[in-house]
Amino acid sequence: MRILVVQARENPVSIAAEQSHYRRAVGDAAHLDFLSLLDEKLAWTTPDEILNDYDATILGGSESMYIHGGRMDNDPARLLAMIALSRARNIVSYAFAEELPILGVCFGHQLIAQMRGGEVTHDKAQMKSGSYEVRLTEVGKKDALFGELPPSFVAQYGHKDSATTLPEGATLLVSADCCRFSGLRYGSRAYTMQFHPELTAQEAIARLNACPEYLPKNTKAEDVVRTSPEASRLIPLWIERIVAPSRGRG
Repeated sequence: MRILVVQARENPVSIAAEQSHYRRAVGDAAHLDFLSLLDEKLAWTTPDEILNDYDATILGGSESMYIHGGRMDNDPARLLAMIALSRARNIVSYAFAEELPILGVCFGHQLIAQMRGGEVTHDKAQMKSGSYEVRLTEVGKKDALFGELPPSFVAQYGHKDSATTLPEGATLLVSADCCRFSGLRYGSRAYTMQFHPELTAQEAIARLNACPEYLPKNTKAEDVVRTSPEASRLIPLWIERIVAPSRGRG
């Protein structure tokens, strides 16, 4: 199987780290390729040319782009997010139309929510970094992917924006007191998560140490991160339960 990971990062160190995290999370289950939403040379208006040879795609996170972020409309980080959104829109629309499995993670979760009419904003009550317990909804407990996990589990977070309304066509699978729309499904093959299933606790600590602006003042990453073994099962399960059965779609 071949999976395309679409990245939304600028920093070369961050780009390499995310690639390493996904390679570890996927292991031998699939071959991964990566491309950047900031690559102006790609044919974004013809997503079939980008995705034609892939069995699934992942939209990853970002520490430098914000749909809102509590910033002015003309802030460079928001303008960059709008460029990413315009390019991701073609990828996502094609994946939905062709029923290509898609996984949106953190910023990817927000991009898809925004595309589908969900409000994404700088909600201070939901912004957070660290490890938090989430709960499956009754629908989530019966879901092909999340139904394999216990009713509650720990997940790794690091975000400033949040979806504050349920997007059109989305089914709520995972929620939490700190994050109402933590896990969504669109149809049967598109999943998005506000948390990071690709991160282990050690990787989450390293990422937060590299982005200290995501931590409250006088807080150490080690103090807010716990292990998240159940969440770490999600990407392998997604490949097994969603991607593999959809091969030869149509």
